[in-house]
Amino acid sequence: MRISRDHFLPPDPTAFLAAEPATGRVLVIAPTRAACETIELAMGLHIDTLLAREHGADIRRLAASGRGFGIVAGTGTGKTLAIRSIAETILAAPLKVGVVNREREATPETPTWNVVIVTTGIARRWFEDDLITARDTLVVDEIHQTSAELELCLALGKRARCRFIWLSATVDPTFYARYLGSVEVLETRAFDPAKAAAVRVLPQQPLEFLDDRFIRRAMRERRGVAVFVPTRAEVELIAGELGDRWQALSTAFYHGGEPIRVIRPFLDGLVKRPFLLAMTAAGQSALNIRGLDTVVIYDARYANVVERGRNVLTRLYLGANELLQMAGRVHGRVEGGEVFILSDRDLAFDELRPTGPEFQLAGDAERVAITCAALGVDAADLELPVPLDRRAYREAVRLLSERGLVEQGRLTRYGREVEAMPVERPWGELLYHADPELVPMVAVAANIESLHRMTREERDLRGLIVSGSDHLTAYNVYAEAVNNHGYLGEVYGLPRHLFHETIDRWAEGRGVLVKAIEDVALGTASVYRQLELPLPPRLPHAGEKTLAAFADLVAKIMPFDLVIDEETADGREARVSRGSVAGSWGAVAGTLRYFADRFGVPRASIEGTELSERAIRRYVQHGKPSVTFERQRRREGLMLVRTVTYRGFV
Repeated sequence: MRISRDHFLPPDPTAFLAAEPATGRVLVIAPTRAACETIELAMGLHIDTLLAREHGADIRRLAASGRGFGIVAGTGTGKTLAIRSIAETILAAPLKVGVVNREREATPETPTWNVVIVTTGIARRWFEDDLITARDTLVVDEIHQTSAELELCLALGKRARCRFIWLSATVDPTFYARYLGSVEVLETRAFDPAKAAAVRVLPQQPLEFLDDRFIRRAMRERRGVAVFVPTRAEVELIAGELGDRWQALSTAFYHGGEPIRVIRPFLDGLVKRPFLLAMTAAGQSALNIRGLDTVVIYDARYANVVERGRNVLTRLYLGANELLQMAGRVHGRVEGGEVFILSDRDLAFDELRPTGPEFQLAGDAERVAITCAALGVDAADLELPVPLDRRAYREAVRLLSERGLVEQGRLTRYGREVEAMPVERPWGELLYHADPELVPMVAVAANIESLHRMTREERDLRGLIVSGSDHLTAYNVYAEAVNNHGYLGEVYGLPRHLFHETIDRWAEGRGVLVKAIEDVALGTASVYRQLELPLPPRLPHAGEKTLAAFADLVAKIMPFDLVIDEETADGREARVSRGSVAGSWGAVAGTLRYFADRFGVPRASIEGTELSERAIRRYVQHGKPSVTFERQRRREGLMLVRTVTYRGFV
C-alpha cells in the first residue's frame, strides 16, 4: 500500500505558505480531538467570564505586544474562551477558523484559514514539513496535559522560533515561563473563601468509606457526589454495587472507555440530587458537573515512570496538582461543600501547592528519533523540555536504520511512507507491505490499543476468538459491530462507520466498550483516507486462513516486539497477558508493556499473535558455517555447524 498524498497536510503546501498573513497565523494546539471541537465552538462565542473580568485588558495588551505569555486558571474560568480574544488582537482581521485532526483533514480551503486548530500529532507533522514558521503564534491549550507529542511540539516550536501563548489549569508555571520565554503569567482562581469546603483525610478504601451510613446521609441531605478512583474496573464496581443496593440513588460511571454521552444528563443538569457519579481522572480536568457538592478522592493513580528508556506503568500516590484539581470541583465553589481524601499517608491539604509538570517524552525515544530524522537533525539540536535517555535514543536510531526507515540521519522514502500512516510505526510498516485482502484486518487492528482495553473484565467473545491472535480477535469484535449494528455514513463530509442504537445492547452482552468501537471507527476511516481506498461498508470475518496469512506477514516484516517461550531476545521474562488468547509457549509477536509489581519491580507482558515455527524458519537468517570438534556424542569427530538467527534470537 502506497500513499499518494498526506491528507493531514495542505494539498498545496506552497500555496499554504504563500497565503500566510503578514501577522502570521495563530495555530492552536489542543491535547485531544474533542478539545479541538470545544475550541472551535469557543471561537464563535462572546461570553463574559471570570478570566475576562479579571484579566481581559491584560490579555489583549500581552497579545498585542508580540511577546509570549501564559495563563493559569481553573476549570470554568474561561481559559478556552480567551483564545478568541487573543486571536482577534493578534490578527486584527476577521477570524477564519479551521480544524485538522484525525477526523477532519486539510482541504484546498486550508490556506485561507488564519486560525488553525490541530492536535499535537498533526502539529508535529506540520513542523516536520516546515508549514509552521517564525511568524506564527502557537497557542497551547491545556499545556499541563503532558504527552510525548506535545513535548516534541514545544521543542519544535522553539526551533522554529515561534511565539508561545500557553494556557493551563492547576500547575506551577515556573518551568513553562522560563522554557517558553514568557514575559508574564496571568493567574485566576475561581475560589471564594466563604465557600471553602470541609476537607477530611481518612485511611479507608472507597467501598469501605461509601458505606450505608454515608449513603443514607447523602440521600437525606440530597447531595451530589463524585468519586474519583484510578481504574475503570473500580469505577464500574462502585457504580454497579451502590446502584444495585440503593435504587433511589441515581448512579453512573465514566472512564476513558465510555462515550461522554453516558453522563451527558449529569453535565446538562438533568439529573436531580441525590446522585453519585464514579469517575477516573478523565473526568477531573474538563467536566463540569452541575449540582456537585461532595468529592471523594482515592489517593492512587497509575502513571508511566521512565526507567532505562522504557515506560513502566506504576501505581503512585496522587500528585498535588491532581488533588487540587479534583477537590477544586467544590472547594471554594459551592456552599456546604465536602471533600474526602482516602489515603494511608499524612496529608495536610491546606499546605498543598501546585507543582511543575510531569513529562512523558523520555520514555518515547523512537518518536524523537523519527521526528529528528524527518527534520535531518540530531536530538541534541532540539531543546527538549526533559533530558532524553541518550542510550535509548541511539538504540532507536539503530533499530530504525536496520529496518530501512532511516539512512544517514534522514528518513528514507520508505520511512516517509511509514511516517505518513496515521498509526504507530509498527502498524505503518505492516500497512505498507500488506496485500489488499489483509488491509481491512491491519487497518482495523492498527487502531486497537489492545484486546484487554477494548473489553470489560467479564466478556463473551464466543464466535469471535481467533485462537492464537489477539489482533485478529479484536478485529473480529469490531467487524461484528460494523456488520450487525453499523452502516456507512459521513462525519464532516468524510466516510466513517457509524452505529445504530442497538450497539449499546450488543456491547453490554459481549462485554465490549462502545467508546473503543467508536474510536476504532474513527481511526480506520483515517487509514482508508490516507491510503485513498474506499471504506468498506462490511468487513470479512477473520478465520484460520486469515490467521495464516496475517502471521506470515508479521513473521516476514516483524515490526513488533517478539517473545519466545515467554522470554525476550536478551533473556528478560515477558509473560503473555492474562486476558490474551495467545498461548504461553512458542513465539508471540506484539507490544511489550511494562508495569511495576507490588514491590516496585518492573515486569513485562505481551499481547499479540502467535507465530508458528514454520513461519519463523521461513524468514530466518543463516550464519556462516563453522567446523567444530564434537566430543559429547557417541562418536567423536568433526561437525559442520550453522547458526540461524531471527530478530535477535539464535
